[in-house]
Amino acid sequence: MSKILLLSVVMSAAIWSTNASAEQEHFRHMMFRESPYAPYRGIYPMDGKDTEKAVHYEFSYDDEGRVTRISHKLDDQTVPLHGGFDTFIWFAPEVRIAYSDGQEVHTYYGTDGVQIHAHGQVWRAVYSLDADGNRTSLEFFDKDGAPSANAWNITRYEWRPSEDGHIFEKRFNPAGEQEKMRPVLEFYEVKLEYDRDGKLSFMRNYGLDHTPTNNSSGAGIDRITYDLNGNFIRWQVYDKDGNAVEGNRPMVHLGEHLYDDKGNKIGMRGFDRHGVRMPFSWGAIMEETSYNQQGVRIAFRSYRPDWSLDANFAFDYSKDLSRQLSIKSMDANGQLKDDPRLNGGAVLQFSQDDAGNIVRTFKRADGTPITSDDE
Repeated sequence: MSKILLLSVVMSAAIWSTNASAEQEHFRHMMFRESPYAPYRGIYPMDGKDTEKAVHYEFSYDDEGRVTRISHKLDDQTVPLHGGFDTFIWFAPEVRIAYSDGQEVHTYYGTDGVQIHAHGQVWRAVYSLDADGNRTSLEFFDKDGAPSANAWNITRYEWRPSEDGHIFEKRFNPAGEQEKMRPVLEFYEVKLEYDRDGKLSFMRNYGLDHTPTNNSSGAGIDRITYDLNGNFIRWQVYDKDGNAVEGNRPMVHLGEHLYDDKGNKIGMRGFDRHGVRMPFSWGAIMEETSYNQQGVRIAFRSYRPDWSLDANFAFDYSKDLSRQLSIKSMDANGQLKDDPRLNGGAVLQFSQDDAGNIVRTFKRADGTPITSDDE
């Protein structure tokens, strides 16, 4: 068996847990996943006594050490994600996993324990497994059991091993056509290269005809680097021949994530192929995120290349973190400021109607509401 196929078996069976006999474990964060081929992995393990003080992920296991549930919690209460960066390719407060011969089924739940559609119309995500337990495909279904698509217009993933022991991945949309990895990442078929610890190190674009290919930005390879805690700290962009380029959506050669000592991502910045700081394609030279003591995002700021403030958002929540109350846009002096990213307003308020649906209300800095006629 190739090393990556063997690794996949190990990942499916035990790498989910640092202790296969444990019924539950707790982690502050989840390891980055570019592809749903990889399993969920917790990083920054927590002592049980700390779970009442900070948001975290609770992993539950069956008698075989396989993960059966992951919940985002504060103490014993499941809470929303509130803009966290950890659950890429998950997008729900809780996922439950069931196993059967040849299948692994994921379903998604809200904070009240009621099943929900996640990331588009994904009610069930069904992995097919080969005889060795390796993932070979993933299909999405809606509440009625019909094939459905996620928010990236993907309805099916397919994986097969490469001759050198790595993994090829293709994605398909509802029309059966190959689909990009994400709307903002123009890689079609990709070769996923994992290191000996199961972390994705290289992703190579093979286009639509199984040939190393540059996309429209000139990018053909992404390299991903991690620190010793398992944080995704850096990506680097190359063309298909391995030459450094500025490409993909951010249009930098090297992007860097900065973390605090608890693993919260507090900053992001970019560099060109010569190591010189440069802005991302959306104009920011630097992005900063702040967190409260419970590990929840409370502020986001971005700066223009002249280091003037471009965005300054504050996020407010209920005391128990069960609901987000508002997003506010402010100037450098902390005064409310209208912003096009808030529909031209300075405040976005969240409330609930009698049916429990989230109602969004935009208001200008002077307090006047923005009506549908204004939009």
